Amino acid sequence: IGYEINPVLHAFSCARRLIQAPKYWTTTDFGLRDLWKVELKEVDVVAIYGLQPIMKDLGCKLQKELRPGSIVVSNVFSIPGWRPSGASTGGVFIYSVPECWEKSVCGRTSRSSSTSRFTSISTRPTL
Repeated sequence: IGYEINPVLHAFSCARRLIQAPKYWTTTDFGLRDLWKVELKEVDVVAIYGLQPIMKDLGCKLQKELRPGSIVVSNVFSIPGWRPSGASTGGVFIYSVPECWEKSVCGRTSRSSSTSRFTSISTRPTL
């Protein structure tokens, strides 16, 4: 599942999936939704294509909603207050929840489920 609030980028993502990745048609989807209103408690893997101004708030949201064992992959920008699980290469930061938290930015409630889900996040700061 990928979430994008910008209609143009959402359409681009959907078109790219159809053209470049037909083998993933049945396992991928892109929603035109506001990330800040989406619950991520059932997600196991998060891929972030975001901008630096939102990373602290996004890290707080993820810390509140993700369950132990979740993996977060951030492209280009690190998440403030989080420690990558290994060496970052090529501007890609990989985090393992909850070991990645250097300090508690927010309160967190533990959740559990056997369902495995993936989400990709592409956001822009609100001006």
